[in-house]
Amino acid sequence: MKALPLIIVTLTTGFTIGYFVNSILLSTEPAASTSQINSVSNIEANSYRDSPVVDQLSVDLDALDRRLQQEIVARKSLEEKLDNLSQQIASLERNKNDSHNIDNVPEENEEVVASTESDREWFNEQALVDSGMSDIQAAGLKSFFEQQELDRMYLRDQSIREGWDRQRYREEIQKLSEKADTFLSQLDDTSYDAYLYASGQPNRVRVTNVLDSSQAGSAGIQAGDHIISYDNKRIYSGFDLRSATTGGNINQTVAVEIERNGEIMELYLNRGPLGIRMNSVSIAPTP
Repeated sequence: MKALPLIIVTLTTGFTIGYFVNSILLSTEPAASTSQINSVSNIEANSYRDSPVVDQLSVDLDALDRRLQQEIVARKSLEEKLDNLSQQIASLERNKNDSHNIDNVPEENEEVVASTESDREWFNEQALVDSGMSDIQAAGLKSFFEQQELDRMYLRDQSIREGWDRQRYREEIQKLSEKADTFLSQLDDTSYDAYLYASGQPNRVRVTNVLDSSQAGSAGIQAGDHIISYDNKRIYSGFDLRSATTGGNINQTVAVEIERNGEIMELYLNRGPLGIRMNSVSIAPTP
């Protein structure tokens, strides 16, 4: 009987130890499971990042970004080139209507009128008189014209002698042109028209073709007509006409004067392209 209490104590101690051991095991199993899950997740993530598919996608995105940047740069460059080209075209149009632009400065062997132009005087003073100008005014304009010609010849010789570059020569020619423009701006439309003709420069815009569905076609403008004025401004060249049609407000009604067989006609059109082809010509003005 003395052994019974000892057995009970032993069993009780065993159960107690077993309970605590089991509790410890139960509390540590979830932690181990979480650690294992995190470890597996990290392995999967690393494996995804290191996969060939992700690497290729990254390379493709980088290449696409570089291509987009190149396209942006190329587009800006193209816009600048187009803008410069537009300015150059406008400049060429202005120079085309100035018989004394740099490309038309007479060479040394061209100071005498070429044989192909022997039938036309260098400056037709009589044309000024025929237009109704006084002899004194006609002589004054001839003297001004000849001095301008001589100034350009001397300037050309000086540029060769001193080795000017093209830009320097252009600047000096431009100064002479501005001086001439200042003087000629004092003339009225009729006198300036006669001066252009007398000096062999364009003073009319001749219509060569008309689009039937255009404003000009609807208004009855025909090939062979001369555009005299647009919106009450005299037109002497194609450049003048293009400047007039692109100025002001689109679709604004403007007066357009044309000359046909010596008769002046006035039309009213919307501002904008006329729908014609044209060229600049030199026509003797009527008194």
